[in-house]
Amino acid sequence: MMMALLAATLFLALFGADAHVAEERENLLGINEGWAWPVVVIMPPEGWESARGDAVKRAMRAAEREISLERDAIRGKEVTFMFSDISDASELPSRIATWRAMGVAIIVSFAGDDFNAALSELCRERGPSVVLFGGEAADIISDETGRPYPFLFALDLPHYARANALAEAVSKTMPRKEAVVFTDVLSARLARGAELTSHFLEAREVGTLNISIIGYRQDQFAPQVRELESEGVKIYVCWLDAMATLSIWQSLERRETGPSPLSTIYYSGPVQKILSDAEGMVLIDKDVLMERNEDGRRDIITKIRDAFNATVADPVTAAKAYALAKWVTAAYRTSGSADVPQLAKALERADGIPLMSETLAIDPNTHRPKSRRFGTLIVRGRKFESYGSVEVFSMETTER
Repeated sequence: MMMALLAATLFLALFGADAHVAEERENLLGINEGWAWPVVVIMPPEGWESARGDAVKRAMRAAEREISLERDAIRGKEVTFMFSDISDASELPSRIATWRAMGVAIIVSFAGDDFNAALSELCRERGPSVVLFGGEAADIISDETGRPYPFLFALDLPHYARANALAEAVSKTMPRKEAVVFTDVLSARLARGAELTSHFLEAREVGTLNISIIGYRQDQFAPQVRELESEGVKIYVCWLDAMATLSIWQSLERRETGPSPLSTIYYSGPVQKILSDAEGMVLIDKDVLMERNEDGRRDIITKIRDAFNATVADPVTAAKAYALAKWVTAAYRTSGSADVPQLAKALERADGIPLMSETLAIDPNTHRPKSRRFGTLIVRGRKFESYGSVEVFSMETTER
């Protein structure tokens, strides 16, 4: 007991001046006494009191509790998740210094892209390891080496994985081996997505015609679409905004018979209400399979209810947070220590990570899951109906 009090006193002497770690110290008994490893968790932009924040906390606490109930835990130790209140990226240098001094080897972030970019830059070369809840916009691959930064990881595939998903969806369902890929000449981001989609379609032996337009000039589409239809084109892939894509769909519309059943538009962007009129349009979505997975949603809700007698309002976020917690604890099981480089190596080779109906394995060449499934949707009767799924492999994606 005396040793525990001395350890706690020393801890307060070292870190008591930092008022921001008050909440993080709340459950540090195991860390102070040496039988738990600390993992910092950075809150989502909505805060810890939001539905998303609550889902994160409860899911990660449930995973933490599972370890504590094991006979020998992880080689006699447990993992403690420290839920940080930091939201200002300018505080990161001092906070990271504090966390390093506390022996934090892993940070799990649910923050926004700008915050994560600052966090990643500070940690990517020397640690602690940063594991991102999303990571679509994260630059994990180093330009200099072509390899992942040693201490950066993400649960999601990069943004341009949409190009892979679209190409796979088109090649699986299209009636002819040719497609037109539209993009906006004024958007480098959209143009890059269209370029990649064309590349992946060509790799699947689908011929492509690339057309760059000015997206806000919505009166220009009808003549082009009429010409393309006269040439027998039936597949249109749109890397455009929702309004421009809807204009192309309207140009294909037959006023008396409705949209041509032989023409299909594949849209690269997110599901939006404005597209609910676009009968027959096909979209891809990275979370829809989880959102519509009744068994998976019930399982995570039940897990949290059994642990805390509480129900989360955001089961998809809870399932992802639980997966991240299992990823982190798997790394500690493999390494058996808090050595930062050793843990990073364990993170990049983790497998058996449960994410509803998916079981993820991490690819050491990308520091992301080896593959993720995207749902495909089709607009029918003003509803976005499930239309199957496609699998995307992280080694086949690009970040830029």
